[in-house]
Amino acid sequence: MQVLKDEVRNSILRCARTVFLDRGFGKTSMKDIAAKAGVAVGNLYRYFPNKEYLFDAVVSPVYDQLMELMIVNEQEFIDAAGVIDRLSHIFAELAYENREGLLILLYKSSGTPFAGTKEEFIIRLTEQMDTHLYEYNRKHSSDPLDLLISRPIAIAFLEGYFDIIRTFNSRNVIQEATKHYIAVWFMGLKAVL
Repeated sequence: MQVLKDEVRNSILRCARTVFLDRGFGKTSMKDIAAKAGVAVGNLYRYFPNKEYLFDAVVSPVYDQLMELMIVNEQEFIDAAGVIDRLSHIFAELAYENREGLLILLYKSSGTPFAGTKEEFIIRLTEQMDTHLYEYNRKHSSDPLDLLISRPIAIAFLEGYFDIIRTFNSRNVIQEATKHYIAVWFMGLKAVL
């Protein structure tokens, strides 16, 4: 029996990431990935039993990281010193270190269980905005904000962040763009909420 090697597995994952980003899940075959990785198709199947499993291996770590960010309670961050720098760093590192995986997850995952990921992020952030707007309305009952604005706010924030990921690939540019983007958002939210 052939021993599976970490360096071969990692090479396959890197090549799969490149091919999935270029073609998307639906237009990618295991043969395409094997050719890009320079391995026989049969050997590829020893590492990953099917395309779905390989796709999952490429995007699951990124999905998990982004979901962790969505769970964070923003109120703690809004009130904490250095919030903009911390969040900017976290979001910028995620965007830079996992740029290809994020782009695949968000735009190239049609036909997979991850196809609804972008909408899932929007829903989660909308729920968080609902919570903050509800709290605002509780404290400012004379001038309440309609919870219907939660979803457009969530979409606007995420689309702006995703545009930074799509547009830039330099670590410094991503860091600066993310820092300024988050600073503007938090200044605006803090002023309103």
